[in-house]
Amino acid sequence: MKRKILVTGGAGFIGSHVVDALVARGDEAHVLDDLSKGQLANLALPVPLYVLDMAGAPLARLFEAGFDAVVHCAAQTNVMRSLADPALDRRINIDGLRNVLGAAALAGVRRFVFISSGGAIYGETRGAADERTPPRPENPYGRHKLEGERIVAEAPIAGASLRLSNVYGPRQRSDAEGGVASIFAERMAAGLPLRIFGDGEQQRDFVHVADVVSAILLALDDGGMRGVWNVGTGAATSVNELAALMIEGFGEHAIIERLPARGEIRRSCIDVTKLRATGRWAPEHRLADGVRELARIAVRAYAT
Repeated sequence: MKRKILVTGGAGFIGSHVVDALVARGDEAHVLDDLSKGQLANLALPVPLYVLDMAGAPLARLFEAGFDAVVHCAAQTNVMRSLADPALDRRINIDGLRNVLGAAALAGVRRFVFISSGGAIYGETRGAADERTPPRPENPYGRHKLEGERIVAEAPIAGASLRLSNVYGPRQRSDAEGGVASIFAERMAAGLPLRIFGDGEQQRDFVHVADVVSAILLALDDGGMRGVWNVGTGAATSVNELAALMIEGFGEHAIIERLPARGEIRRSCIDVTKLRATGRWAPEHRLADGVRELARIAVRAYAT
C-alpha cells in the first residue's frame, strides 16, 4: 500500500538515500530540510521540499499533508561542534525532535523512526555493544541522542530508534563526523596524502548507507519494532586497514601522513544480532566493495 512519508534531513547524506528508496518502491516521500548541510543535488528525484528550521518553525500546517510516518534523520552530527556549542546541539537535536514529534502526534502520524547513534551513545566498546550495553555517551551529541531516544519512547506514536555505527557511502560529505572513508577517497582522487591520526589502530564499525536504508525501511514497515535497534556490521576495522582498502580500490600507491593522536575512542563496534534475528535484514555490502565504489565516484568528481 502506498504511503506518504516525511523524511526530515531528507536532502542530507542518509536522508536522501531514504527518499530514493521510498520513491523507488512506490511511496510518496516528502522532505523537510533547512539546507544548512543538506544539498539540493542529493535530491535526484522531484519530491516536495519544505525548507524550514525544524526547531523554530511551527509545523502544524506542514503535517496537514497527512503523513503516515516520519523518518527523522535531521540532526547536528558533529561531536566537536557539540562540545563547542552544546546549546546549539540541544536546540537542533532535542528541541527540533520535540517539535517534529509533537506535530506528528497531533496530526495522527502512526509511525516514527528516529536515527540515533551507536558510536556516540556506547562510547568505548571492548567487544561489540548490544542494545543491553549500558550507555556511556562522552559528549553533548551522544547525551542528546540518548535523550532523544527516551523522548521517542515516551511519545504517543509507535516509534523505533536506530543506533547506527559509522555510516559510509555515496553523498557523504568529507567534513561529516565519522566520514573518514569519504575523506580518504577525496584525498586519493586529488593525489594528496592520506592523513592518519595516531597509530591508526583505532577501530570503527563501517556500515554502508544502503544497509542502513534497508534497516530504516524495515523499521517503517514493521510496527512491532519498538525501542532501540543497533544497525552496523558487528565487525571492527582499523583506520590503517581502511587506508589499505582505499589504496587498493584506487589501484595506486599513496603517501601516508602520520599526525598526532586526537584523543579519539579507540574501538567502536556494535552487535546487530537483534536486528538479524528478524530474519529480514543483514548487512549485505562488503567494505572492500563499498570503498571501490567511493573510489570510482571520487575519481569522476575530481575529473569534472
